Amino acid sequence: MLAQALSLYRRHFLALVLTCAVALVPANLLAAGAVAFGLSWLGVGGVAEARSTRTQEVQQHQRDLQESPPPTQASRDLRVEQLRGAAVDGAGATGASDMVRAALPVAYATAMIAALLLAGLFLAHAAAVPLVLELCEGRAAGASHAWAHVATRLGAVAVTGLLGAALVTVGALCFIVPGLLLAASFSLAPAIAMREDLSGRAALEQSWHRLRGHWAAALGMWALIVAFSVLASLAAVALPPGPGRPLVAALVRVLLYPLPLAGLVLLYRDAQPQYIRRISAPG
Repeated sequence: MLAQALSLYRRHFLALVLTCAVALVPANLLAAGAVAFGLSWLGVGGVAEARSTRTQEVQQHQRDLQESPPPTQASRDLRVEQLRGAAVDGAGATGASDMVRAALPVAYATAMIAALLLAGLFLAHAAAVPLVLELCEGRAAGASHAWAHVATRLGAVAVTGLLGAALVTVGALCFIVPGLLLAASFSLAPAIAMREDLSGRAALEQSWHRLRGHWAAALGMWALIVAFSVLASLAAVALPPGPGRPLVAALVRVLLYPLPLAGLVLLYRDAQPQYIRRISAPG
């Protein structure tokens, strides 16, 4: 499967990249903007500030207790216990607060990236379906032709994509792996929504059922998507902070994602049943 996708990717690189870029570029830029805005609004830097403020309060409390020497041994012992209690309470409160503050930005960033990038991937995948299948049949095809097909099935594609992205996002928030498994299980849904009289939950369920015997290929293509995503992030981090980072990350994804997306379309071609009800192509 990978060899076939790589051959198609090499021979029709420009057509694949241009077709997928229509969906991937806006999705990547929206994801980067949403994450940056959300993290700024949440005040990620406030964790250290909160820790410092709480530490200062504890230290001030300790100084206040020490400035009045106890007149008796019993009072002195009581004062020591108060100092210890203040330190322990401060550490516990700071630790719990830090955990919540640290988890919230991570959860937000994960949700935004998963939802927006998956939406872009789903649309790009849908547009790649008519392009790849017609190229495999030896017919001329391009980005405009592919997106004309998407326009005829936009409602079905949108409903299926939104539902799939929502489920995968919830899975991604549960320690990432469930989200990746759900994404792999929906690998055929864009093609089903594009080529058949199915959408939404029905398309997602059909994708799950038809992957029997093809799970290795689906997981392999999604492993490539994850690897390319990591590569894009590393390329962006290598640059100094600024607007160049999201642009470079988007460029890497736009150039590399069409390879596994073409593989997923080929997987649909090989996994589909012999007789299915097709949607007629646009004139």
